[in-house]
Amino acid sequence: MGADLFDGAFSKSRQAPRVLMHVCDAGPSALDDTFDEVRFSCARCGYETDWEFRRRREAKRGVPCPKCNEVKP
Repeated sequence: MGADLFDGAFSKSRQAPRVLMHVCDAGPSALDDTFDEVRFSCARCGYETDWEFRRRREAKRGVPCPKCNEVKP
């Protein structure tokens, strides 16, 4: 009787969680006050980006790691 209560309610598959890189080094941009120069690193695989121009709020959120989030065929 209880098995039919939630039949099919939890069968939806979820997206796999993505791995984010976070700021490892940052500084104000000499060119523009609205952007910062930022470097990101991944704690899982160790991948590190070159210097990028990002807004501070966007950088604090993190960006997806291209190595850890690769879709493998």
